[in-house]
Amino acid sequence: MKLDFFKRDQGALLSRGGDLALIVLPQGTLHIDRRWLLYAGLYLLIALGIWLRIDHILTYNPINFIWSDPQRHWEQGTETLRTDPMTLTDPVMYQLYIGMLAKLTLGEPLLIAFYTVLLACVTPWIWYRFARELLPSRLLATAVWAGISLLPSWIAIYGYFMQETLLLPLLGAALYASWRCRRKQTLASFLLMVVLWATAGLTRGIAIPFAAVVTTWLWLVQPQKIAKAGYSLLVLGLIMGPLVYRSYSAMHLVAPHGIGKLNELYARSGKRDIHISYDRNGARWVYWFASPAMDAKPLAPLSDWSANREGVVKADIDITNGSEDWDAVMAEYPLTFARYLQLTGDNLVNLFFGSSWPDNNQARWLEAVNHHTRWLWAPTTVLLMLVALLYWRRLGGTRLLSALLFTWVLVQGLLPISVNEGRYRKPVEGLLLVQAAVLVGAMRRRRADDAAAVDTVSPEVVEQGGTVVVEPSPVSQALEPVESKPQHHVPV
Repeated sequence: MKLDFFKRDQGALLSRGGDLALIVLPQGTLHIDRRWLLYAGLYLLIALGIWLRIDHILTYNPINFIWSDPQRHWEQGTETLRTDPMTLTDPVMYQLYIGMLAKLTLGEPLLIAFYTVLLACVTPWIWYRFARELLPSRLLATAVWAGISLLPSWIAIYGYFMQETLLLPLLGAALYASWRCRRKQTLASFLLMVVLWATAGLTRGIAIPFAAVVTTWLWLVQPQKIAKAGYSLLVLGLIMGPLVYRSYSAMHLVAPHGIGKLNELYARSGKRDIHISYDRNGARWVYWFASPAMDAKPLAPLSDWSANREGVVKADIDITNGSEDWDAVMAEYPLTFARYLQLTGDNLVNLFFGSSWPDNNQARWLEAVNHHTRWLWAPTTVLLMLVALLYWRRLGGTRLLSALLFTWVLVQGLLPISVNEGRYRKPVEGLLLVQAAVLVGAMRRRRADDAAAVDTVSPEVVEQGGTVVVEPSPVSQALEPVESKPQHHVPV
């Protein structure tokens, strides 16, 4: 028997034809540390999230659930030349997405599931890229990826044709471009950010105040202000100009993001239902509807509370009169302080505790989990906002993210611009996960700074008989060699 002997921790024995040979491996190859295990666990969670998305979409293909809002979105996208008022009310970007999806798939369920799966799976990765730009730690960014991959609210919605399915990836892309622009500070990166925020705003209006805060913040702190402002206005003009003409020619209103007056009237009226009719050159459309929040009990089973809205708001709109008829109906519902408090209270409860519709079918286990986890978001929002205020000085370049959270609470929660639903909470759920990672990083830096401060205790200075004796501190003594050193006497 021939045996080559090496150190036990640097090799492995291998039997070959009766002889024993030692295969030498690089030192540390077989060592598995805690960080490696954390990454392995996070990537397993990401893989689980991908599998859940694939399984949910294949089981509940959105093409099989064409009714109510999903039906409206599907028809608006597939019937491209529609000019009815409801088509002009909704933003255009999701209609373009549905039209492209229908053209690529010809309505085949398997192809629709394929493209929907791609969109659903790429969304958490886009937010991971944003987190990598924002966070100094790749581990924390990967944790954000895993958390968003498993977020029930961001999985279940892809079983329906709803605007949030496109808003979530576009919002993540706009945030990524924003922090990339913060790092690069170039004209090209600024314009890319502007384009992505414009597309997100054309998908859902809540992205517009986000875009205003982010672009203004970065424009103020970066160089090339004149060039960035000029080219940004040119780009926005090229995008919004044709949409302004489109809305004015069809509805006699300047509304490139969609006609928001219907939602504004419904919100300010305080009524449960809205009945609205439109007239345009002899053509007539009549719509009757109510928000899903009207029949919901967001605090059940703790309370039977429901929105304090009763009656019907009615409006007859002659489209050729522009905003004249809208203003007349709005004047019937003045926004007094008492009415504002009532509407805002209802909106906040529905926003933070309302079940997300239509992805709250409790016969589907994932949507049932989505329904029950709604209790987490109100305390999470309050807690993270308070901690952000406490750590404001340590947040540095991530303060802009906290500003976006405050903007969302102000616009979506405190302004009476729409009748809130639990579904409107989805964009901020991802922001809250990222904000939690930001605050964890800030807390770790604070502990590291405190530990460094303890390790660098200054020497003690003692005055003895006309001289100043500099005595080493206990920490510095521990760092000195074993042999003693004479004290240094400095003349006063």
